[in-house]
Amino acid sequence: MLKNLHGEKRVARTQAEVNAAVVQHERFAAGRGGLRAQFGMADLSGLNLANRTLSEADFAGASLAGASLFAATLKHASFYCADLRKADLRYANLHYADMRGATLRGANLSFAAMDHADLRVAMMMFVSPAGISMMDRTEEGDSGPHGVDFTNCSLKNVSFGNAKLDGANFSGALLQGANFRGAKLANVTFEGAVMTGVNLRDLAALPGEALKGCVGNVTPEAIARFAELRDRLEAHQQWIVSGGKQGRYGVLDGEDLRPLQKLVVSRPLSAISARNAIGVGLNFSGCQLQAARFDGADLRDADFTGADLRGASFRGAKIAHARFDKADLRSLQLDSGLVRQADFTDAAGGREQFDTALLDPSAGALGLSGPLAA
Repeated sequence: MLKNLHGEKRVARTQAEVNAAVVQHERFAAGRGGLRAQFGMADLSGLNLANRTLSEADFAGASLAGASLFAATLKHASFYCADLRKADLRYANLHYADMRGATLRGANLSFAAMDHADLRVAMMMFVSPAGISMMDRTEEGDSGPHGVDFTNCSLKNVSFGNAKLDGANFSGALLQGANFRGAKLANVTFEGAVMTGVNLRDLAALPGEALKGCVGNVTPEAIARFAELRDRLEAHQQWIVSGGKQGRYGVLDGEDLRPLQKLVVSRPLSAISARNAIGVGLNFSGCQLQAARFDGADLRDADFTGADLRGASFRGAKIAHARFDKADLRSLQLDSGLVRQADFTDAAGGREQFDTALLDPSAGALGLSGPLAA
């Protein structure tokens, strides 16, 4: 359960109550009477608002942690200092939305539209018998102003055209194809973000440290290594089929694997080593990856759906937004009689990514850590 970031008590609303209010709001938005939705300081955590029309709705100070706002129309809506951690905002229309001071850590905003949204720093004020006070905005108790926190968000193809992003934190975010044309970017950090397909000229005014550790487009040097890496894959496959008598054990440590995108789907790659490799967005669905080594690799947004990952190691890997649906993560029985467990120790990911994976009863939290583990 997510911790409430705010000191002021919120009022919990049921799904039925919210549904009734949304019906009235949709009538209001269509000019057919109804009432504007007022969800300020409401606890809507985990509720379903997908595909609803909520333009101009008031969510100021509300908790929508883990809520579904998939494809919702939210133009001009107020999310002032709202808690949207791990919310599903994919395909949402957030044009001109007031998101000052909102918290979006771990949320998914893939293909959302945020043109002209206001994402400046803010503090939430409330009136109590003792006078005007500020909400406790962070788990550490810091009540100062905050920019919007997009840490580890999925923001693929999001438009931030002309958005006010003063103080925003995009550390570790997936920003493939994002548009920042005309955006206000004072005191912004993109440290460690995935920036493929982003027009870096729109970020030219940023200091170098703001882009530290970013993953950019595949370099010409990485493309030039395609043939060699392809040959390593084929030699490794021969090594597997022949029981080690032919081919060669595959080592892809430290390589940019993205040029191999079309060559890894459903491929037998058991025991392959790809430590510290870059595999952002790669499709490993259906792969045979028993006892594979992905320690320290960047596998954000990778797809391991249905892959056989028994005994695989992801120690210290980045796996935010990677998909493990129906992946086999049970223990692997070796010919020697030893048993090898899948190992995600210190991997930066979330336990919910494994909800449909095949796990041993004793798998626990898989050793996960980092900002998405809670």
